[in-house]
This record gives sequence, C-alpha cells and structure tokens, in this order.
Amino acid sequence: MKENTRWGWRTWTVPSDGSLPEVPHQIGVIAPGTGRLHRLVLRWMATRTSGRVTLGPTLPSVRRSTLCAVVLGLLGGLFASRASVAVDVVLPVVALVPLLIERLEDALETQEAVHVRRIQGEAACRYARRLGALQDHLVVLVLHGHRYDLRRAAEVGHGLLWDTAGLLQLQDTRTASAALINRETLMLRLVDQARA
Repeated sequence: MKENTRWGWRTWTVPSDGSLPEVPHQIGVIAPGTGRLHRLVLRWMATRTSGRVTLGPTLPSVRRSTLCAVVLGLLGGLFASRASVAVDVVLPVVALVPLLIERLEDALETQEAVHVRRIQGEAACRYARRLGALQDHLVVLVLHGHRYDLRRAAEVGHGLLWDTAGLLQLQDTRTASAALINRETLMLRLVDQARA
C-alpha cells in the first residue's frame, strides 16, 4: 500500500492477518523545490516496474516496453507494407522506435535517480518515518495558516528530510546516529516554532 505525501511517499506492506503495519518498508523523498507535475511524474515512475525479459540464455535481457515496441513496430510495419507504404519509410521507423523507447526509459530512470532518494531497511525507515511525521505536521500547519514563516519552515523541513534520506542511503543508523539526532532535534524545533 502506498501513501503519498507532499514530500514523497511511504510504501507499507500490510500483513496477511490484516493488521496495520508499524513501519513502512520503503520511504521515498522527492527533492525539494520540484513542482507539482514533476512530483506526480516521479511518483508514477516509482510505482512502475521496469521488468526485464530474458529471451534466451545467451541473449541479453530487454525491457518489457522495448519488447512491446518491437512487436507493435513489426505488426505496424506489416500493415503499412500491406497498405503499399514504401519499405524505405517503414523500415527506419520499425528500427528506430525500440531504440527511442529504450533511450526514454534510460532518461526516466536517470531523472528518478537524481530527484528521488529511497530509504529501505527497518531501522532507517523507522527513523525516517518519525521525521516524515514531523514534516507532515508542518505541512498541515501550512495548509491551515497561510503565513510565510510556516511555508518557510515546511521548506526547511523538506530539505532536512532530503538530507536525512541521503545520509541514510550512505550509512546505517548506528554510524550516522549523531547526525540523525541533530536533524531530528532541528525538525522538532521547526515544529515548535511553527506552532508558536
């Protein structure tokens, strides 16, 4: 189950008994300053699976989207040649469409890697969930009070969450505990100042 927030998302695995999970299994933090449309695209890219299909033991695997483009391109080429479209027009199109799809997939994955930081692992997610809850509180305060200082506090909190996600990607919670405690203290101060 995926829970979208203004700063990213939390992905929860619901146990088979139907009870509520305590800790998300993944938290994604979107870079601060991204626009609404960009956030929607990044969330969509995070939910899609770029599965690969292995065609044979000696052949490299290909993306499903590329394989679909090849099949649809071949079918389209057959129909176009039956409709007496010149082969020198059909053949380049059939050859280029899978290459363009592959290039687009690479570009999308690069964009996601630059603008999204994913946190995984129980300890890291438990910590990031606490910071995310504080950030959610800041966002609620911004929605109810349209003041500049509240918006600025939410922006700073999002930046802290982004930096924390980067730290948790590079280190585990034990080695980064001092920096994590400092960030949580700063976030608590932000929330206290925003409430005042």
